[in-house]
Amino acid sequence: MREPYDTVLEWERAFNSGVGDAVARLYAPDALLWGTLASELTTSPHDIRSYFIDAALAGLRVRLGDHVLQTVSGSVAIDTGHYNLFRTRDSQTATFPARYSFVLVKHGASWLIAHHHSSMQPQSMA
Repeated sequence: MREPYDTVLEWERAFNSGVGDAVARLYAPDALLWGTLASELTTSPHDIRSYFIDAALAGLRVRLGDHVLQTVSGSVAIDTGHYNLFRTRDSQTATFPARYSFVLVKHGASWLIAHHHSSMQPQSMA
């Protein structure tokens, strides 16, 4: 049996592979995605796949950071934390700090992403 955070780790590997289908397979059929750079809520498997294909074409990669995994029930968990999106062009790496929440639901022996929200980390108010 795969644990909820194992799915998040697999999401990181799939995202960094640049293969949109690999990322999209980790989402439940009725999943919702508020992507970091999305202007609208993504609500279909086709559009989720397209979102990650576009991210790969833009050269984006991700590195997970600190997180907290909260078990809601035996079949629902929430993982909330930080990740850095980054892109290297012309030997220059730009990093985009972001924050995320994944709601994971158990489907058989697997955990799938039912809801994913990501947004850029706000600048400090200090």
